[in-house]
Amino acid sequence: MFPKLLHPIFVENHELTRIGSIDDGGYVVPLKTILTSSFLISFGINDNWDFEKDFVKRSKTSVWAYDYSIDRYFWYSKFKKDLIKFLSLKIFKPKKLYKMFQYIDFLIFFKFSKTNRFFLKKIGNQPGLLSLKEIINDSFDDKKNIFLKIDIEGHEYNILNDIIDLKNKLNGIVIEFHDVSKNINKISNFIEKLKSDLYLVHIHGNNYSVKEINKNPEAIELTFSKTSLHLNDKTNDKLYPIANLDYPNSKRSPDVKLSFE
Repeated sequence: MFPKLLHPIFVENHELTRIGSIDDGGYVVPLKTILTSSFLISFGINDNWDFEKDFVKRSKTSVWAYDYSIDRYFWYSKFKKDLIKFLSLKIFKPKKLYKMFQYIDFLIFFKFSKTNRFFLKKIGNQPGLLSLKEIINDSFDDKKNIFLKIDIEGHEYNILNDIIDLKNKLNGIVIEFHDVSKNINKISNFIEKLKSDLYLVHIHGNNYSVKEINKNPEAIELTFSKTSLHLNDKTNDKLYPIANLDYPNSKRSPDVKLSFE
């Protein structure tokens, strides 16, 4: 059972949409948040930028993505592994072929684009790392309504204070929190400090992270949206996950039912 603060405000289901993959890598976001965003900054893409492609297509804006892990060695190792799997299993499904040559899609979307950009950088506030404040202040100081997507495998806790300080520039956030049980107070404090500018509008549990039956997941996906976009004060009695919007991160296991105090 999660603290009451993690229970989202009420948003009509028809006002929500799923962006990105149908499984891991997809997130539920209010459509009006997407349509009113001026730019997408994405931290952590690995080998799945379906969210970024879908967001850019719908919002008609651009994305700058940051991920220090997908260097040349990453692509070489991935292609070698996918090729061996392809030849040994003799699987000729289009999705398998796409995965094997996914680097081409990466180049088309990021490298050959006039507006989208990719940076092989690690995000954080430690010396030698690139901070969110540097990115915003150096390149987006005059921009409002920026949307943040954050999936950086536990390093999200290092940039929460920056997000809070910059919240008046943000239109929305999707963020995956890891190691939830030992960081629940940090997450709750983050939600509390954002709520004057950004409401929590959706929550989903990552079923990859469920360690015991009937226990809270250790990874949760939260969506925030600018308060001015949500004037409905109806009590939220919806059940999470939401049918036809939420889907399990792992198709092999059922989705995680969430409860709140």
